[in-house]
Amino acid sequence: MAGSAVKIPRATCKVFGAIKALSTVKRCVVLVHGPKGCVYHINYILGMRGDRPSEVYSTCLDEHDVIFGAEEKLTEAIEEIDASLHPDLIAVLSCCVSSIIGEDLNAAARAASTSARVVGIEAGGFEGDFREGYSETLCRLVEEFVRGPPGEVRDRSVNLVGLLRGGPDLRELVRILGLIGVRVNATLTANAAVDDLERLGEAVLNIVLCEPAGLEAAKLLERVCGTPFIVADIPVGHAATIRFLDSVADTLGIGRYPLRDEEGDELCREALAGRRVAIVSGPTRAIGMTRFLADLGLAPSLIVVDFDPGNLERLSGLAGPGCAILVEPEQEVIRERLLAGRIDLIFGGMLERPLAASLGIEHLDMMHGSQRTLGFEGARHIVEALTREKPGQSGR
Repeated sequence: MAGSAVKIPRATCKVFGAIKALSTVKRCVVLVHGPKGCVYHINYILGMRGDRPSEVYSTCLDEHDVIFGAEEKLTEAIEEIDASLHPDLIAVLSCCVSSIIGEDLNAAARAASTSARVVGIEAGGFEGDFREGYSETLCRLVEEFVRGPPGEVRDRSVNLVGLLRGGPDLRELVRILGLIGVRVNATLTANAAVDDLERLGEAVLNIVLCEPAGLEAAKLLERVCGTPFIVADIPVGHAATIRFLDSVADTLGIGRYPLRDEEGDELCREALAGRRVAIVSGPTRAIGMTRFLADLGLAPSLIVVDFDPGNLERLSGLAGPGCAILVEPEQEVIRERLLAGRIDLIFGGMLERPLAASLGIEHLDMMHGSQRTLGFEGARHIVEALTREKPGQSGR
């Protein structure tokens, strides 16, 4: 069905993007100035996706608040959170309701007496989607915490910009960069503390790992601090990890990582031979996964992305002419194309799990926060997942 009724839209709203971008910032409390439903559902979804349970609060606006305004209520909520939780940062977000009635977040924040830093972020859902929530939140943090060129720039130090997922992937990126003598100065925003945000300007290079989320913030850091940046594909697989490290080393003018062992990719190639693969994800991960397959001399049969990032031509070139690419399709269209393409393996996330189960298609969750997907450790995990004995297999 096409038209006014859309079944299970692939994209979500701006406030989701803002909360996701802030959800792993250490000692940060998110306060959404809006009805309780926004916080409940977003926190529930983030928990299912494996993200750290967030300190997300709501002012729980009701009908009276919508009619008469609730800026005083917001100020009281900010002070209450500060007094009871003692956070380093309180991020105050608008949502559809508070944006429509014109609530002034910054005025309410200025009126509050707090020890914590308080940052107001406009995140009304109708004002944009989750991509803008990611991007504008990262830019807002740069505006708040980076005031100008630093007094000191740390040699061989980089920032990871647009990386919103902590956990195994962040730890692996820090580890592999250490293999070429590069230290991660800060991330924007995964697992960042306020101190990390304040020293964003001290890196010699910013590495943008998700262009939709981090590019504008990297440009802002370049204007404010003079820090150059590169846009790098997330490194999925051994070959891509080497390529990632070489790109960073060449940019910094240092020695490349010397080892070249592609045994893991060969095992992946054997495990994927003859499979009809679909990739269902955001465009950043879709490009990383498609390059991973291309490095193996393979190609996906179907790619589904949440939005058009402006580089579909590149994605199409990586995937090859035999691959169909769907942009923000309805769920029924995805189901139809999975069946028509005789897909037998989905690299996807939480939303694709029940769909894959209903169609009898193998599903590997590459989006859950607990999964190792990047770097050398991620390559090993993919091999293990692809070669693991499946239910119904015998004699192994």
